[in-house]
Amino acid sequence: MTDQKKLLEFELLHDAHPLRIESAAGSSPCLIVSFTSVGQERDKWPPKEFVGLASQDGQNHVICITDISRSWMNSKGMSNLVLTTISDYVLKHGITKVMAIGTSMGAFNALVLGRKMPLARIICFTPQYSVHPDVMPEEKRWWWFRKQIKVWPFKKMDKLPDPPVPIYMFHGDTPDERMHWERFPTASNLRHYIFKGADHNFVRNLKGANTLRNIVMAAINDRPGRMGKVVQRAGGLRREDYADYALAEAHFEARKPRKRPASLDD
Repeated sequence: MTDQKKLLEFELLHDAHPLRIESAAGSSPCLIVSFTSVGQERDKWPPKEFVGLASQDGQNHVICITDISRSWMNSKGMSNLVLTTISDYVLKHGITKVMAIGTSMGAFNALVLGRKMPLARIICFTPQYSVHPDVMPEEKRWWWFRKQIKVWPFKKMDKLPDPPVPIYMFHGDTPDERMHWERFPTASNLRHYIFKGADHNFVRNLKGANTLRNIVMAAINDRPGRMGKVVQRAGGLRREDYADYALAEAHFEARKPRKRPASLDD
């Protein structure tokens, strides 16, 4: 998920455990906030994500937010610190439009930000509905990080950021994905897409043929028509259409193959 970042120069805005916030200046009044996911190595800072796509060759300002504790924004004071840092940056650089993007935990954090400040767009790939053991007892992943969380100001995403902010959300349809996306509420400002046969890590497969770039650009520019075409070519469906697809698939899988009439076998 890591994009090319070598052409961007990052300034450290905050660096105190467990949070690191960095920025790269752009030329437009648009800021895109990118939240990192859990990453692969427990004791290392997760790498920045979506930086190249968000920056658009230096056009947009980018803020990258990394949480080495992997708290899903539940660490004490974290959400207020993130909000204050972003607000200060907006005032300093004359930002008029703020968007948020992330995958997995980063996507959940992007939704949290949208509940705390007005955003122009939220782009979230495979967000969890919750990682609280009481809310999601069937969720067994990321357990080492989850058991470190003692206080849960953001226990579950039972309420999405309010309209009119467009929310673009993407999930796979494997059981570990379904148990999360089925719990998300529907909303007039939510465009929720389900990708057939895709698991939690399907975003890495979207990089081929510029599919991920096309999806992110359609979301940034708020072009739902364009988004629908790109998603459909990649095997995705609107959530409301996926229900009909799943019923049809289950029907055909349940059908027993018909036997040839005995007269045709003679």
